[in-house]
Amino acid sequence: VAYAVSFIKCGDFQTKSADLIDASLVMRHSVHKISSRNPASGSQYDYKMYAIVHSQAKECSKQIGDMGFELVLVEPPVLQEEIQGEHLRKNIHKEWCCGHDEFVKLFAYTLPEEIVVHVDIDFAFYKPMDHLFDAILFDKDSIEGQSARKALELERPNEKLPDKIGAFITRDWPQVAPGKWPPAYQAGFLVARRDPSIMTEMVEVIKEGNFTPGWGYGFGWGNLGYGGVVGSMAMQGLVAYYYDHIRPNNAVELNQCRHNHMGMDILYRPPVNYRRG
Repeated sequence: VAYAVSFIKCGDFQTKSADLIDASLVMRHSVHKISSRNPASGSQYDYKMYAIVHSQAKECSKQIGDMGFELVLVEPPVLQEEIQGEHLRKNIHKEWCCGHDEFVKLFAYTLPEEIVVHVDIDFAFYKPMDHLFDAILFDKDSIEGQSARKALELERPNEKLPDKIGAFITRDWPQVAPGKWPPAYQAGFLVARRDPSIMTEMVEVIKEGNFTPGWGYGFGWGNLGYGGVVGSMAMQGLVAYYYDHIRPNNAVELNQCRHNHMGMDILYRPPVNYRRG
């Protein structure tokens, strides 16, 4: 299994380059503990570590190449000036965290292993994910495939699964509020089948740039509501829109309390009204 992180820039007001290295090594150690290299894990899957490195992060990423990561040096798959949609072209550089540079994460779909796990560097693994990998690799009617599918912890337990699962994702439910629907993709976690065609299709969606500012139905990607949240012009909005409308019946949404938990509850609470009655 390929485990990948993306290095997009060499730190800013939030982080320092040394912090990025430290966080990546903690994540790598957690991968090791849930893999077949640790017999106590019970996992059947080995791992290989990758760092997808934007050219602007080349200097601060060199050290990680000596720490068990294979460096994959890339440029953004889409240049800002290639985007046809005016609003997206003129504003994507403002998007959190990295504007169009964040799309280097799409190179994860092209790594050579059959399965890729891409996470942010502040991620840690605590249990093996063999059932996710088995559900992707084995036919749905096989003994292994049926067993894996029964073990899945879904956001909606009775949801029908695709015949061929292409990816597991979680949604960014903490950003959902009345009128802000559908939920965005949580861009810090992806388990996917290797499929370079997905990157190709997403790049075409970005180049078309059919994005309208605003939140709610009628805005965002395809004017279908995929906007108005942090990251909506980049991965958070794009991936949700893609899997819901461009390639539906491919990705499976996992329970976000069990996978990629963000350390918060997701119950919506309206702002406190301090006006006197």
